[in-house]
Amino acid sequence: MHIWKTLDQQVVLDRTPFVRVTQETIEVAPGRVIDDFYQVHLMEFAVVVPVLEDGSIIVTRQYHHGPGKVCISFPGGHIDQDEAPDAAVLRELKEEAGLDASELIPLGKFVDNGNQRCATGHYFLARGCKPVSLPEPGGFEEIELLCWDAQRIDKALSEGEIAVIHHAALWALARPYLG
Repeated sequence: MHIWKTLDQQVVLDRTPFVRVTQETIEVAPGRVIDDFYQVHLMEFAVVVPVLEDGSIIVTRQYHHGPGKVCISFPGGHIDQDEAPDAAVLRELKEEAGLDASELIPLGKFVDNGNQRCATGHYFLARGCKPVSLPEPGGFEEIELLCWDAQRIDKALSEGEIAVIHHAALWALARPYLG
Protein backbone atom coordinates (compact mmCIF):
# COMPACT_ATOMS: atom_id res chain seq x y z
CA MET A 1 0.00 0.00 0.00
CA HIS A 2 1.15 3.51 -0.79
CA ILE A 3 1.68 5.78 2.21
CA TRP A 4 0.23 9.21 1.50
CA LYS A 5 2.85 11.93 1.25
CA THR A 6 2.30 15.57 2.23
CA LEU A 7 3.75 17.74 -0.54
CA ASP A 8 2.65 21.10 0.86
CA GLN A 9 0.80 22.36 3.91
CA GLN A 10 -0.61 25.72 4.92
CA VAL A 11 -2.46 26.73 8.07
CA VAL A 12 -5.94 28.09 7.30
CA LEU A 13 -7.14 28.48 10.91
CA ASP A 14 -5.05 28.62 14.06
CA ARG A 15 -6.70 28.91 17.46
CA THR A 16 -4.03 26.90 19.27
CA PRO A 17 -4.28 25.05 21.59
CA PHE A 18 -7.96 24.37 20.87
CA VAL A 19 -8.08 23.96 17.09
CA ARG A 20 -5.76 24.23 14.10
CA VAL A 21 -6.85 23.48 10.52
CA THR A 22 -4.39 22.88 7.69
CA GLN A 23 -4.90 22.56 3.96
CA GLU A 24 -2.54 20.07 2.43
CA THR A 25 -1.46 18.92 -0.98
CA ILE A 26 -1.27 15.13 -0.72
CA GLU A 27 0.17 12.53 -3.05
CA VAL A 28 -2.12 9.54 -2.47
CA ALA A 29 -0.38 7.35 -5.05
CA PRO A 30 2.35 7.95 -7.62
CA GLY A 31 0.99 10.60 -9.99
CA ARG A 32 -2.27 11.08 -8.04
CA VAL A 33 -2.45 14.31 -6.05
CA ILE A 34 -5.19 15.94 -3.96
CA ASP A 35 -4.69 19.73 -3.79
CA ASP A 36 -7.15 20.58 -1.02
CA PHE A 37 -7.03 17.94 1.69
CA TYR A 38 -7.88 19.33 5.12
CA GLN A 39 -6.68 18.16 8.53
CA VAL A 40 -8.13 19.27 11.84
CA HIS A 41 -5.92 19.26 14.92
CA LEU A 42 -7.77 19.35 18.24
CA MET A 43 -6.35 19.06 21.75
CA GLU A 44 -5.44 15.57 22.93
CA PHE A 45 -7.69 14.16 25.63
CA ALA A 46 -7.82 11.35 28.19
CA VAL A 47 -10.87 9.44 29.47
CA VAL A 48 -11.28 6.79 32.13
CA VAL A 49 -13.72 4.14 33.33
CA PRO A 50 -13.51 4.37 37.16
CA VAL A 51 -14.23 1.15 39.04
CA LEU A 52 -14.81 1.51 42.76
CA GLU A 53 -13.37 -0.90 45.30
CA ASP A 54 -16.75 -2.71 45.47
CA GLY A 55 -16.78 -3.25 41.67
CA SER A 56 -19.38 -0.62 40.83
CA ILE A 57 -18.58 1.92 38.12
CA ILE A 58 -18.91 5.69 38.20
CA VAL A 59 -20.46 7.31 35.15
CA THR A 60 -21.26 10.96 34.61
CA ARG A 61 -24.48 12.45 33.35
CA GLN A 62 -23.93 15.83 31.75
CA TYR A 63 -24.66 18.02 28.77
CA HIS A 64 -22.34 17.60 25.77
CA HIS A 65 -22.59 20.32 23.13
CA GLY A 66 -21.43 18.04 20.25
CA PRO A 67 -24.57 15.87 20.30
CA GLY A 68 -26.53 18.76 21.86
CA LYS A 69 -28.00 16.76 24.72
CA VAL A 70 -27.52 15.42 28.21
CA CYS A 71 -25.88 12.02 28.00
CA ILE A 72 -23.89 9.42 29.89
CA SER A 73 -20.10 9.60 29.77
CA PHE A 74 -17.01 8.93 31.83
CA PRO A 75 -14.59 11.32 33.55
CA GLY A 76 -12.07 12.87 31.20
CA GLY A 77 -10.87 15.98 29.48
CA HIS A 78 -8.10 17.75 27.64
CA ILE A 79 -4.46 17.04 28.32
CA ASP A 80 -2.63 20.20 29.33
CA GLN A 81 0.59 21.21 27.59
CA ASP A 82 3.54 19.16 28.90
CA GLU A 83 1.18 16.88 30.88
CA ALA A 84 1.42 13.10 30.53
CA PRO A 85 -1.84 11.33 29.56
CA ASP A 86 -1.88 9.22 32.75
CA ALA A 87 -1.39 12.32 34.91
CA ALA A 88 -4.14 14.12 32.99
CA VAL A 89 -6.65 11.32 33.44
CA LEU A 90 -5.92 11.07 37.18
CA ARG A 91 -6.35 14.86 37.45
CA GLU A 92 -9.68 14.66 35.58
CA LEU A 93 -10.81 11.72 37.74
CA LYS A 94 -10.23 13.78 40.87
CA GLU A 95 -11.69 17.02 39.45
CA GLU A 96 -14.85 15.48 37.99
CA ALA A 97 -15.53 12.64 40.43
CA GLY A 98 -13.40 13.31 43.53
CA LEU A 99 -11.72 9.91 43.08
CA ASP A 100 -8.24 8.46 43.13
CA ALA A 101 -7.30 5.03 41.78
CA SER A 102 -5.00 2.32 43.10
CA GLU A 103 -4.45 0.92 39.58
CA LEU A 104 -4.51 2.65 36.21
CA ILE A 105 -4.60 0.45 33.10
CA PRO A 106 -3.85 2.07 29.73
CA LEU A 107 -6.27 0.80 27.07
CA GLY A 108 -4.74 2.54 24.06
CA LYS A 109 -4.15 5.73 22.15
CA PHE A 110 -6.35 6.40 19.11
CA VAL A 111 -7.01 9.10 16.51
CA ASP A 112 -10.66 10.16 16.06
CA ASN A 113 -10.83 10.36 12.30
CA GLY A 114 -8.95 8.11 9.90
CA ASN A 115 -8.21 10.88 7.40
CA GLN A 116 -8.88 14.31 8.91
CA ARG A 117 -7.21 13.32 12.19
CA CYS A 118 -9.10 15.56 14.65
CA ALA A 119 -8.12 14.61 18.22
CA THR A 120 -5.97 11.90 19.74
CA GLY A 121 -7.55 10.17 22.71
CA HIS A 122 -5.86 8.25 25.50
CA TYR A 123 -8.13 5.63 27.06
CA PHE A 124 -7.83 4.16 30.58
CA LEU A 125 -9.46 1.85 33.10
CA ALA A 126 -9.00 2.79 36.76
CA ARG A 127 -9.45 0.12 39.42
CA GLY A 128 -9.67 0.45 43.17
CA CYS A 129 -11.13 3.95 43.00
CA LYS A 130 -12.07 5.62 46.24
CA PRO A 131 -13.27 9.10 47.19
CA VAL A 132 -10.50 11.50 48.19
CA SER A 133 -12.21 14.89 47.79
CA LEU A 134 -15.36 16.58 46.64
CA PRO A 135 -15.64 16.85 42.85
CA GLU A 136 -14.62 20.26 41.48
CA PRO A 137 -15.49 20.30 37.77
CA GLY A 138 -14.16 23.41 36.11
CA GLY A 139 -15.61 25.91 33.73
CA PHE A 140 -19.25 25.52 32.88
CA GLU A 141 -19.54 21.80 33.62
CA GLU A 142 -22.55 20.52 35.53
CA ILE A 143 -21.91 16.86 36.33
CA GLU A 144 -24.14 14.31 38.02
CA LEU A 145 -22.24 11.25 39.26
CA LEU A 146 -24.01 7.91 39.04
CA CYS A 147 -22.92 4.53 40.40
CA TRP A 148 -23.84 1.78 37.93
CA ASP A 149 -22.98 -1.82 37.16
CA ALA A 150 -21.64 -2.99 33.78
CA GLN A 151 -25.05 -4.22 32.60
CA ARG A 152 -26.63 -0.80 33.18
CA ILE A 153 -23.84 0.83 31.14
CA ASP A 154 -24.34 -1.77 28.37
CA LYS A 155 -28.03 -0.79 28.32
CA ALA A 156 -27.18 2.92 28.20
CA LEU A 157 -24.94 2.29 25.20
CA SER A 158 -27.57 0.25 23.35
CA GLU A 159 -30.26 2.87 24.03
CA GLY A 160 -28.17 5.79 22.77
CA GLU A 161 -27.60 7.38 26.18
CA ILE A 162 -23.85 7.33 25.46
CA ALA A 163 -23.82 9.75 22.52
CA VAL A 164 -20.12 10.66 22.23
CA ILE A 165 -17.94 8.15 20.36
CA HIS A 166 -14.99 8.60 22.74
CA HIS A 167 -17.07 7.29 25.61
CA ALA A 168 -18.62 4.46 23.59
CA ALA A 169 -15.15 3.43 22.42
CA LEU A 170 -13.79 3.65 25.95
CA TRP A 171 -16.56 1.38 27.20
CA ALA A 172 -15.85 -1.14 24.41
CA LEU A 173 -12.15 -1.14 25.35
CA ALA A 174 -12.78 -1.48 29.11
CA ARG A 175 -15.65 -3.97 28.99
CA PRO A 176 -13.51 -7.15 28.54
CA TYR A 177 -11.71 -6.32 31.80
CA LEU A 178 -15.00 -6.19 33.70
CA GLY A 179 -16.49 -9.63 33.09
